[in-house]
Amino acid sequence: MKLPVRILKWLIIAYLLMLLILSVAPTNSNERINFSSTQVLSIRFDYLLHALLFFPWMVLMHLRWKEKGAWFYMKALGVGLLLAVLSEGVQFLLPYRSFNVFDLLSNFVGVIVGALIVGWGGAKRQAIGDG
Repeated sequence: MKLPVRILKWLIIAYLLMLLILSVAPTNSNERINFSSTQVLSIRFDYLLHALLFFPWMVLMHLRWKEKGAWFYMKALGVGLLLAVLSEGVQFLLPYRSFNVFDLLSNFVGVIVGALIVGWGGAKRQAIGDG
């Protein structure tokens, strides 16, 4: 299924707005679920959420610009990693949020896993097309 370009553009804009909102929104210390103490497969749940939040970046870039090739793929990866840094960097500047290097690493993991899956899918399609 191929999504129209207009819809993909709006999805990308909505995704970037969601990243911005989640980066600057105050966190509630009276949470019913404490994400930092909850674990999934021995991974802190908040780190897993950070990775899942940044995973869609490369998928959206691939869906929108898959015909652009490897150079664009590397630029999209770089922009995704920059978004991960900016997301945590903004929190460093806000008095009600805090910078966490492990959150940053989790953001990186999300972007890189998305890149690997998109890259693997592209390589697989090329191999099938060649064979």
